[in-house]
Amino acid sequence: MLPRARLAVAVIAVTAGCGGFASLAGAAPLDALLDLGDDPKAPTRWTVEAVGDVTQALFDAARIDRRAGQTTAARLHLTSGPWSFELGGHQRALHDKSNDYRVQSWHSAVQFEPGDTTAADALRWGVRLGAWGNRSDHLLQSTNASLKVSGLKARLTEMELVQPRDLQWQLDLIGRARLADPRWTLSGFAGVGTSAVTRSVVSGKATISGCTYQLQFGDERLNALPMPDCPKALIVSVPNTLLAVDVLEETRYRSVYGHAGAAVHWTVAPWRLALGGELQQWQRTGATERQTRNALLVSEAAHAFDPALSVVVRGQYMHRQLLGEVPMLYNARSTASTRRVVSVSVGLQAKF
Repeated sequence: MLPRARLAVAVIAVTAGCGGFASLAGAAPLDALLDLGDDPKAPTRWTVEAVGDVTQALFDAARIDRRAGQTTAARLHLTSGPWSFELGGHQRALHDKSNDYRVQSWHSAVQFEPGDTTAADALRWGVRLGAWGNRSDHLLQSTNASLKVSGLKARLTEMELVQPRDLQWQLDLIGRARLADPRWTLSGFAGVGTSAVTRSVVSGKATISGCTYQLQFGDERLNALPMPDCPKALIVSVPNTLLAVDVLEETRYRSVYGHAGAAVHWTVAPWRLALGGELQQWQRTGATERQTRNALLVSEAAHAFDPALSVVVRGQYMHRQLLGEVPMLYNARSTASTRRVVSVSVGLQAKF
């Protein structure tokens, strides 16, 4: 068995491999544009929307390694008087070197506007309860990080999360005011939420002195077992208490978060324009507390070919990668990252 102290330093690189997932794929989509309906007295109406991310193809053509993934999304929205309901989802296709995999996301919400809904031009407010989450069969990252095991040449080659999941519940208060110019409206919101992140298995591979080892992260110890091609290699084992980071805790935890933002909307038929901003604050609870924040900007332009069909273009900027959209990637590495993400989506919206 190798000395315990030798492997304790090496796990810093293991954490880097686990946290590296955040560069691959993170509050609910389009929260920065939360708003109330234009007319609370309008009859029941359905809205169906389908959009696709056109940014990744441009980055690929320019040979820029953005690694945020190609995204397609769909959304169904129902408005009936003071009530509205929404259900949607999207899929992000990810590519990391020789690995291809997908992250599926979903969101749902119910929104209610109490009070006098006949005062359409007055200051209005509503409440919104939402649930949203993400899942993947597995997330795999290939790496070549050096492991500092004294006297031996060692490298981390692979880290994998099996069946990572996250689930969030969110409660928002939304306000809306029409400005002096009736073409302009201003919306604002503030909300809180809870998050639970789970996964099935965390595993990894490393090479030590030319032999491949399978890493097993147990509740009490980290074990490195030689693969069959090196039957006489030593077994490496170290108690979790000596490791720099608890990898199991980094991939299974609970969080609370708060967010607030505002948006300005301009409508002149057949055009609709909107620009909104959002600030998120996340705090992980449990034995190791950690907090971080993220800033977002979202813009939208829509042109109606007729009252029932519109083309929509949206742009989104996230200051700290996709942290607020895929919480299951929220860990020691991702909270420290300042990678920025810009995306543009184009799609169609139908009302009936």
